[in-house]
Amino acid sequence: MLSGVVILELGQVIAGNFGGVILADLGAEIIKIEPKTGDTARNATIAPLHDESAIHLFMNRGKKSVVLDLKDPGGLEMFFDLVEQADVVIDNFRPGVMARLGIDHDSLKKRNPGIITSSVTGFGEYGPAKDKAAFDLVVQAYSGHVDITGPPDGDPARVGIPIADIAGGIYSCISVLAALVGRELHGTGEHADVAMLDTLVSLLSYDAVDHLNSGRKLSRLGTAHAHMVPWQAFKTSDGYVVVAARDEKFWQNLCDAIGRPDLKDDPRTADNRARVANREEVVGILSEVFHTRSNAEWLATLDEYDIPNAPVNDMAQVFQDPQVLARGMVGTYKHPTLGDIRYPPSPIKWRDWERPNEPAPMLGQHTIEVLTTRLNLSEDEVRRMADDGVVAIWPGS
Repeated sequence: MLSGVVILELGQVIAGNFGGVILADLGAEIIKIEPKTGDTARNATIAPLHDESAIHLFMNRGKKSVVLDLKDPGGLEMFFDLVEQADVVIDNFRPGVMARLGIDHDSLKKRNPGIITSSVTGFGEYGPAKDKAAFDLVVQAYSGHVDITGPPDGDPARVGIPIADIAGGIYSCISVLAALVGRELHGTGEHADVAMLDTLVSLLSYDAVDHLNSGRKLSRLGTAHAHMVPWQAFKTSDGYVVVAARDEKFWQNLCDAIGRPDLKDDPRTADNRARVANREEVVGILSEVFHTRSNAEWLATLDEYDIPNAPVNDMAQVFQDPQVLARGMVGTYKHPTLGDIRYPPSPIKWRDWERPNEPAPMLGQHTIEVLTTRLNLSEDEVRRMADDGVVAIWPGS
C-alpha cells in the first residue's frame, strides 16, 4: 500500500513508535535513527522478554535500525542526506529538542522542500504546560480519564493499556497519511504537532459535549455506562459476563431471556430513561438473576436471544478464542536472536495485498545496509565511521 514511502523515525518507547509500526504494516520503509544507547523502548528491565523488552519487540517490528550520532557533524550530515531521500520524519522529543539539534521542520525543508514532519509530545509545542514531563499515566490523569475510570466506590484508575501513548501514535500516523495525500494534491510538505493530551481530550468525545453544554460531572461507574442501563458486567456463579442492551429491542429480549417479561411494562424499566433513573433497582434485579447460572449457560442464553454480550476474558482466553484466531490476530515473526516471537498483527485486512511481517531490529542492524545503498558509502567507510563513534553497527551485521 505504501511501498516506496520512506520514513525516518526518531521515535522512543510507544508514542513515537506506534504510528511508525502502523505505517510499516502498510508497507512503508521505516528507518529508525537511533542514538548509540538505542531507543529507550529497548530497555529490557521494562516488560522483559528474554533479553529484550516486549515493548521494543512489538513497537519496532518491521523497521530498520540505523545508529547515527546526530551531535557529530558527520552523523548530522548523513541524517540530512537521508532526509533528502525521505518523505517523512517522525519524532517524539520534548518541544525544542529538534530545533536545538538543527533538524526541526524549517531546517529539514531547506534540504527537502516536500518533507513531512510529525512530532508527538505530551502537551504539545505551545501552552503553559508544554515543557512539563509527560508519561502515559501523567497524561491520562491530566486529561480526566483517570477520574472517570474505576469502580464507583473505589480509587480512580488508569486505563489498562497506555492509551495516551497509543492514541498519540495513532494520531501521528493519521497526520502522516493526511500529509502524504495533501502533498500529492498541493505539492508541499507539512508539520503536524500532535499532543498526547489533545488526543485524550478529543477521546472524551460525547461525554465532553454533555459536560461542556450541561455542566454535568461524569462519575466513575466501573463497567457501567452513565447513559445506558443495563450496560455493564454481571457476576455469574463462576465468572463475569457483560451485557450491553442499548436498544429497546435488546431490553425486551433480555426480559424474556431472564424469565422476567413483567419488566417490559414496569414503569421503573419501561425505557432507558426510566432504567437510568432507577439504576440501583434494575441492576439489583439483574445481579440476583445472573448469579444463579454459570458463564457458559448465560452466554448461550444471551446469544440465543440475540442480546449483545461477552465473557470477561483474561489475556490467555483472548488469544485462545476461536474468533480471534480465525481473524489471524496471533502472528509470528522470526527474531534475529530470539527465534519465533508471537504478536498481535495489524487489524487491517486487505483483499489483494499481504502485509509485511518483519521482526524488530537489533540496534544498528541496518546501519551498513542503509548507508551503503542510500548514501553510496562503501562498507569499509561505514565500519571506519563506526570505529570513530559517528555511527554504530550491530556486531552480527
